[in-house]
Amino acid sequence: MKFLKLYSLLFLLSSALAYTQVDTLYRAPNVYAKGKVSNSKILLKWSVDEPVLWKKSLQAGYKLQRTVVLRDGNPIMKDETVILDEKLLPLPLPEWEKLSEQDSTVLIVAQAIYGAEFQVERKDNSISSMMLLNDENNQRFAFALMASEQSYLATKAAGWGYEDETAKPNEKYVYTITYLGQTETPMSASVYIGLQDQNDNTPPLKPEAIFGNKTVMVIWDFESQQSLYSSYHLERSTDGKNFTRLNKVPIYSWESKSKIISYTDNLEQNGQQYYYRILGIDTFGEVSKPSEAISGQGMNFLEYSPQIIAKGAISDTDVNIEWNFPEEGEAKISGFNVLQGEKEEGQFQIVQENIIPSARKTLVKTVLKPSNYFKIQAVAKEGGSRESFPVLVQPVDSIPPVAPVELEGVIDSLGVVNLKWKQNAEIDLQGYKVFRSYDPNVEYSQVTRAVWLNNSYRDSINAKTLNKKVYYKVIAIDQRYNESEFSKYVEIKKVDIIPPSAPVIKDYVLEENKIKILFIQSSSDDVVSHKIYRRSEKETDWQVIKEIKDKKTTEFTDANLTAKIDYYYTIIAIDDAGNESDPAEPLIATPVMQIVRPGMKSFDYYVDRSNKK
Repeated sequence: MKFLKLYSLLFLLSSALAYTQVDTLYRAPNVYAKGKVSNSKILLKWSVDEPVLWKKSLQAGYKLQRTVVLRDGNPIMKDETVILDEKLLPLPLPEWEKLSEQDSTVLIVAQAIYGAEFQVERKDNSISSMMLLNDENNQRFAFALMASEQSYLATKAAGWGYEDETAKPNEKYVYTITYLGQTETPMSASVYIGLQDQNDNTPPLKPEAIFGNKTVMVIWDFESQQSLYSSYHLERSTDGKNFTRLNKVPIYSWESKSKIISYTDNLEQNGQQYYYRILGIDTFGEVSKPSEAISGQGMNFLEYSPQIIAKGAISDTDVNIEWNFPEEGEAKISGFNVLQGEKEEGQFQIVQENIIPSARKTLVKTVLKPSNYFKIQAVAKEGGSRESFPVLVQPVDSIPPVAPVELEGVIDSLGVVNLKWKQNAEIDLQGYKVFRSYDPNVEYSQVTRAVWLNNSYRDSINAKTLNKKVYYKVIAIDQRYNESEFSKYVEIKKVDIIPPSAPVIKDYVLEENKIKILFIQSSSDDVVSHKIYRRSEKETDWQVIKEIKDKKTTEFTDANLTAKIDYYYTIIAIDDAGNESDPAEPLIATPVMQIVRPGMKSFDYYVDRSNKK
């Protein structure tokens, strides 16, 4: 046919672009199907995923049937299956030419199906013959599917799509598409859909754009919306309202593993604002709403950048800067600007501008802060600029900050110390250094490894050491590393969790119904009292019989005891934190009986004369 011969050139040229590396990973062939609701109709589309099977399907065809699953939201308990088409095949060739008047895309599918005769099976045993046949069939298969993605008219003409106009709004169906060719196992696909189903009308994601010299590359995400759109249209505008389509044919992702699509457009001029947006095309050939537009301007980027080679602060308001810039770049720039900022990566402001292109040094009049960063900017005549790397300039400063004040701190039982102090007011303050000691009269050790930026600090010490107190000092440091004097130290008393040492019962003296106990007090210096405990052999609980707070007392006499009964004694020391020592080694003693009866203080007598006594 004439129209096929005319279109064959386009097909061959497109085929050269479609060639990709062969995927050597084997996958079992299958049938895939998809459905969509459109204008009170259900649109169906399907295909096989293997070139050889695709070729055979052109002769074997597909069977399409529909089963009612729900009616008015209720499951259908009986089988209500109808065959919509016994055998769907491509239309005869003469009918394709009529369809091409409505949509020229059908010509690509017709060329793939009815072009010059081809066979997949080998006619000889040569490897080259097999490869040529396989490559030709792969290309026909790929371009047939590609074209059908853009034209639902071509899809239906090829026997790969169907419009169900008999579907009812109150019913939901399962459509089953069965491949009629011979395979080891039956091959089919199903689509569960009803007229009440909602389509996903999400527009494409906003593209990105990289502008250059009268050119722009528009880039957008293909992978994340691959289930919605198979190709795209790209449109451009100069006012953000009236857009013109740039592509004549839909834009695809040619590389199967690609996650993005890119399109390069040539601009009429630099400095003009251009707007770009994309429209998605789904597998049924329907076009989505446009994405959000991206805008920008083309510019002639400079090939050269200035480089600062010398700088210095002459005073608090004057800075001398020198730089290098290639002479061949002078014709492309309108001049230089000097930029100043407080941080290396912060915002910069122009402090001197319109320096002539031939200049290589300047004296900048500005207000200098403790730290200043400067850059030289070369301004291109056609728009855009190039900047040098920033350099640090600091005025002369030998005045240190004042010493921090109002230093205070607390400590918990785990040894975590929280310090805080009043923030210094110097504008060139860089931070602080924190120091620690266990003796206020010896050298302090720095505990911050670097300059500390906050006016609070958390330290951690060993809570089980014998040191009862810890001391801290802080110094302030400015941007020129001038250090202040030490702050006044803060004394922090540790939470005492260490019990005192145990006292020792060293001897005893037995007296009549008394026991004198001789002991050595605890050696810990924070002990505030000693408690003497006693129990008899007939008792199980210890009783406190005496609390001694005098640090010089070393003996105690327990009186009014009962003879021939064993008494047990121990002593416990208590420190000022309430910690108790281990009990002293117990003493067991028995008071002695009364040995000498009391002497007679007086006596009386009388004579019994009657009895002569």
